[in-house]
Amino acid sequence: LTVRRLFDFLKKRGRIEVDFARRIPAPHKVEKVPRVVDAALLLEKVRELPSGTLLESRNRVLLWTLLETGVLVSEAARLRAGQFDFESGELEVGGKNARRIPVSKELIRAVDGLVRSGKGAEYLFQGFNRHGPMGSTAITPRGIELLVKAHRPLLGRVTPRTLRHSVVVRWAHEGHDQNRIRSWLGLRTDYAFRAYAPLLRGIKSSS
Repeated sequence: LTVRRLFDFLKKRGRIEVDFARRIPAPHKVEKVPRVVDAALLLEKVRELPSGTLLESRNRVLLWTLLETGVLVSEAARLRAGQFDFESGELEVGGKNARRIPVSKELIRAVDGLVRSGKGAEYLFQGFNRHGPMGSTAITPRGIELLVKAHRPLLGRVTPRTLRHSVVVRWAHEGHDQNRIRSWLGLRTDYAFRAYAPLLRGIKSSS
């Protein structure tokens, strides 16, 4: 694209007569296969994390939410307790990629416990400083990335993006079809979902 813009600029300025870049085919982009881990196994480990303090409970529920729903860090950081629908057993994600993602009853109970100990905080996952919870301030996306990094002894060398990719594979192994998985991820087109094709090849869905 940069080369083509340069030649287009030179052509318009009359510095060249032929735009050679238009005659050169663009290189084929090779999609990198996302790295994944065993999300089900990590989920079992995260459920066993301590939750005696508000900070421990927040960390446990936050990591649990990432591993069960595959939401982006920007979405997780802004979650409110009301987005977990206790009746339908779903997480309602807002924004431009609005969707509803099924969640387990165990996670909903963990969210309920965090809400009770959070004493009416505006966001589900509060920010913390050296003095304690910051009340109306949510954890930042960068804070979530650092939280995942801090749990490497438990999770391994993963990132929030690795966890999101791993949830996709877990859903596929559970029998969910690719259209449903794509909608849960908030991806609007098959093109946006294309990177997962090598991971899902050979996994049979239930529909």
